[in-house]
Amino acid sequence: MRLVKIGVASASVKVGDFSGNAERIRRIIREAKARRTHLLVLPELCLSGYSLEDRVYWPDVARCSWASLAELAEECSDISVFFGLPVRVGAMNFNAAALVSDRRIRGLVLKKYLPTYSIFYEGRNWTAWPGGVTEVNGVPAGDLVFRMPFGRVSAEICEDLWSADSPGRERARLGAEIICNPSASPFTPLKNEVRRRLVLGAADTLKVVYAYANLLGCDSSRLVFDGGGVVATPEGVVCEGPVLSPDYHTLATGVVDLDDIVRARAENTTWRQDAVKGLTSGNGHLVDCTDAAHTPASLDEFAAQLPRGFYFPVLPESRAPGREAALDELFDALSLGLRDYFEKVGAFERFLVALSGGRDSALCLLMAVRAAKLLKGGAEAARFAERVSTVYLPNKDLSSGATLDAARSLAEELGVPFKVVSIHSEAELALRKAAEMAGGEEHVAPMARQNLQARVRGAMMLNWGNSTGGLLLVTSNLSEAAVGYSTTGGDNQGGYSPIANVPKTVVSELLEHLAKRDGIKALEKVLSIPPSAELAPDQQDEKDLMPYVVLDDLLYLYARRRLCLADCWRVVCRRHPDHAPAQLRTWTADFARRFAQSQWKRDQHPVALKVLDLDLDPKTGFRFPVTQSIQDELDDLSRAELRP
Repeated sequence: MRLVKIGVASASVKVGDFSGNAERIRRIIREAKARRTHLLVLPELCLSGYSLEDRVYWPDVARCSWASLAELAEECSDISVFFGLPVRVGAMNFNAAALVSDRRIRGLVLKKYLPTYSIFYEGRNWTAWPGGVTEVNGVPAGDLVFRMPFGRVSAEICEDLWSADSPGRERARLGAEIICNPSASPFTPLKNEVRRRLVLGAADTLKVVYAYANLLGCDSSRLVFDGGGVVATPEGVVCEGPVLSPDYHTLATGVVDLDDIVRARAENTTWRQDAVKGLTSGNGHLVDCTDAAHTPASLDEFAAQLPRGFYFPVLPESRAPGREAALDELFDALSLGLRDYFEKVGAFERFLVALSGGRDSALCLLMAVRAAKLLKGGAEAARFAERVSTVYLPNKDLSSGATLDAARSLAEELGVPFKVVSIHSEAELALRKAAEMAGGEEHVAPMARQNLQARVRGAMMLNWGNSTGGLLLVTSNLSEAAVGYSTTGGDNQGGYSPIANVPKTVVSELLEHLAKRDGIKALEKVLSIPPSAELAPDQQDEKDLMPYVVLDDLLYLYARRRLCLADCWRVVCRRHPDHAPAQLRTWTADFARRFAQSQWKRDQHPVALKVLDLDLDPKTGFRFPVTQSIQDELDDLSRAELRP
């Protein structure tokens, strides 16, 4: 992991008040250093003030701005800072972002796009940078990418981001992993939401960390700048500052992992096609700043800022209702996909769900009911019960009264047919036959005893589907598929697997949300029962495996973020301090073994609906070797130490 702490600052400055502006910026730098920030982005033209207008023609503006920059450079030990300032080359004035690192001015990135529309008149006073590299005051200037100890950094300035051909594109091709944007974007209602979308879009399209810092307050008679700032990655927002703050400056900081950027780029063929052009174009220049001192950011801080769940977009607390909307969208997408598959295949009469009283089958039933109500555009919604059938298949020695009650209650509350069909005698027969083949009952392995029940159920359900013209729904989830917690020829048998792309923690969250939203009382019974396959006495999934919150974190970190096992362990240690590091190390190793050894099972799973970014279905997304060794990674995990 390459952990880097980035800060974005807003500041209220005054045109021409070089000493006052410098003093305010000095306070921001010292605060950022106190937070152990590696890279700080200040607003556009913060040294001079943005609204210079014709004042920029006076030679003292560029001279005093440079003197302020040189003075503030002395503050920049153990931190790299982008400053906004005007620079003059002959008769031309350029809007610049200067990078200072280890007290040295390393270079200037020059603004390319000058807004000269609406309230903007930049084309009157400034010269647009045409491209290439020159020298200003003894340092390189123009299209620059800086090679830092932690990675490659560049910048673009305000309007550059709004262009369809932003300079950031070429700089990303040159390897820039962080694009910084000093900006002076004035307020209009909800303008910050527009900026936020642009930043998120740039981060995702360019596969970069994008750090945006905006001016604050009124630095002319007509414009008010609302401040704010945001750091975003292709995964979403890392941190953001407040808008319209009454304070004279704000500072937001967050930790990013630049190895995430490398992974995102390596996986994206479109990005690689663009990037290869940067190898031969000759545009831009690399500035070596690797001599700067650097101490990696804290893993504790990185882990602390991660979202509570990885499988939804990161939303700030102020946007918490957005999570409920995301859950609504997910359920609607699952139901719509199921409806369309049913109708467009055209081979089925009804949806079939084998209810277990557990969470997965409950969610599948809710989706089936919703899909049935959507058939033929909802024209026959009142007859949905004719299109949905359920069955509970108990083994009297293992199935509990609680799961039967939960299954029956849910079917009755939803108004769909419900049957109970025992598998006890069939399971006993299967066990006798297994014993005959193995040379005695004592030779039937405990796992085989469990699996034969699932296979009995699987065969009965397939016969049920054949006999009724039904689409049999497979109720296995993403977490189970990840670690092979399913039975080949058993619970992975069926016509369609609607929640195969949904992890167990999200299944539970969805049910909690739907129970609250729709007032479904039976879901309270379902949610009160610990997840269990009920294939052995007192069996519970989390005792067989590990807590699902840990499993799903490991799944995301390993399969989606592509972290090594040692780093997966380090992150989950910070996220789950209620478990001992030794226990989490054991679970991490167990997860990895199960994950690697289960690809052959995933290769055989039925058709699955893809709704989340992590997709383990080899037919649509995840290509993983069936025959491989991860022993070296496991050895590294066994030797790994927790670090700050």
